[in-house]
Amino acid sequence: MNGLPVFLDMPGLPGTEDERNAVLRSPEIKKIICFVLAPAEANIPQACRLWIERVGIADKTEIRYGRVPEEYIATALEVKDAVAIFWTCAVFAREHMVFFRNADTLPFFVQQTMRLDEMQLAVAPKLASCGILPIWRVASHVSPAPLVDTLVKKGCVVLDASSNGTAAQMCADGDVELCITTESARRQNGLVTVHSFGSPEMVFFGGITSVGAEMIASAHQQMQKISVAV
Repeated sequence: MNGLPVFLDMPGLPGTEDERNAVLRSPEIKKIICFVLAPAEANIPQACRLWIERVGIADKTEIRYGRVPEEYIATALEVKDAVAIFWTCAVFAREHMVFFRNADTLPFFVQQTMRLDEMQLAVAPKLASCGILPIWRVASHVSPAPLVDTLVKKGCVVLDASSNGTAAQMCADGDVELCITTESARRQNGLVTVHSFGSPEMVFFGGITSVGAEMIASAHQQMQKISVAV
């Protein structure tokens, strides 16, 4: 009536992880599309692939890559013929905006814990022996950028990258001298590690839209009817 959003509260959704996984594997769910951050070497798509393998739905799941979560969430909301799952991370700087600006979704419907693909400061091979100079630029996604606050205080400048993988590409292309990236992206782009920040465990979230929630709730109810009949 007043145009304000209402949080999605779908009766009939599976309540436990085992139930959710069983429903997603069931023949009632024909297709799943996972929307993740590009490129493939970023932590979010790695966690998504790990989850797909763990749940056992690779045969019906497609992965689509996007530039930033806000954009691929909007694309996920347009999907009407499949269960769309959009992936974010616990340390995504705008996670609260994803939650409060998408009240018609369930942003934390499924979860995957994964050790971060070793986060590190990397440089192009030709600069590896130079020592970090205060005039150097550092490409970083906004979330891990505080890891180089010490360098910023010494004069370095952080340039925004849409993902850890993109940061590595910027460094390989010569747009910056340094980057915060993952081990996979470092190898992919032929960079050299300057410093390792480590590989702590992180939680990644798979969210569903109202359309996907309806499909999952319907499939769950069908499975319950079959179980009772048996």
